[in-house]
Amino acid sequence: MATLTKLRIGGMLVGYYRLCPRKAWLSMRGIWMEQENDTVELGRLLDEHSYDRSEKHLTVDAEAPDGTALVGKIDRANLKNGVLHETKKSRSCEDAHLWQVRFYLWLLARNGVTRSDGSPFLGQLDYPLLRRTESVTLEPEHIDMLAMTVAAIRELGTTEMPPARLSKRTFCAKCAFEELCYG
Repeated sequence: MATLTKLRIGGMLVGYYRLCPRKAWLSMRGIWMEQENDTVELGRLLDEHSYDRSEKHLTVDAEAPDGTALVGKIDRANLKNGVLHETKKSRSCEDAHLWQVRFYLWLLARNGVTRSDGSPFLGQLDYPLLRRTESVTLEPEHIDMLAMTVAAIRELGTTEMPPARLSKRTFCAKCAFEELCYG
């Protein structure tokens, strides 16, 4: 089990928490169902083959206001233009995707990383299979919500029992944890 002193909160965990706190709790304890999930494997392949390798997979570390270690594994970033990109297969969990990108933008801001003109980095959700993109910015209210989310995840890490299952939702059928939660 992750202890508070070793807990590092990442963008994927923020997305999981926004989508389903139970999924975040299970993931924090090293329970990973993704290796068996075809949807997740398709997402990995899409990420690996969609974009030029020269702009891919940056890791950013920071510290939350409460001292929690934060880490971001960004799919790709165009440093020249100040845009970070996150690649997703579909828009079915778009709110979680938006918060994951906002989390990465927050990490850059906490590290003082800006665009060449001094303005904050921009984010972009890329949906290559849909041929769509979604612009993402980090607003002051998002920063407050991210700090609260990190605190909530930190608290979640101290609980012995997982949160209750969500009432059945459309995305649960494609979730790697669906059988564990509802099977």
